[in-house]
Amino acid sequence: MQKTIDISEFSSFYKQLFKKLLLTTILVVVISLSYVLLTSLNVTHPTLSYIIVVLASIKAFFIVRLTFIQLTKIIGESHKLSHVLTLFGVLILLIVLSFSFDYHALYATNVDSFKTTLTGNTSLIGQFFEFLYFSLITFSSVGFGDIVPISVVGKIIVMLEVLLSFFVLVFGIANINRIHVDK
Repeated sequence: MQKTIDISEFSSFYKQLFKKLLLTTILVVVISLSYVLLTSLNVTHPTLSYIIVVLASIKAFFIVRLTFIQLTKIIGESHKLSHVLTLFGVLILLIVLSFSFDYHALYATNVDSFKTTLTGNTSLIGQFFEFLYFSLITFSSVGFGDIVPISVVGKIIVMLEVLLSFFVLVFGIANINRIHVDK
């Protein structure tokens, strides 16, 4: 009887989480795929970097909205540590991957946006890995300094990611008293 309740509760939580994440995830994926399209066209118009900032801001808005409105409701209904850790894991993954695409698109449109060790013959996968690393380091607020935003647009996008990482931390700290550890 207990296992049946646990399985239905487990299933219910993930169905609810999936529903809440769907819109934001679709938005992040569509914008990220639009970057791939823009960079494959090899367009180097000066306003393109500002378009990337606007799209990154839209993604950041939806991620903050998801965090504070939707996920607060889920945590209010489920107080299990495993559920909260799952929420944070998904949220962090979404933020880090999203900003990796932002950084890569900005670099692809203007290589002078970042000081990095990348060379002109680095593959797209190698470039994306470099900016995935940079996004993770930025999110964690470590900042080794091996990749540095130089352009104003690059600095704005980095500031957006840092603000989101603080929002996630504040969200976690604000909800720490609601977590129950299963024994």
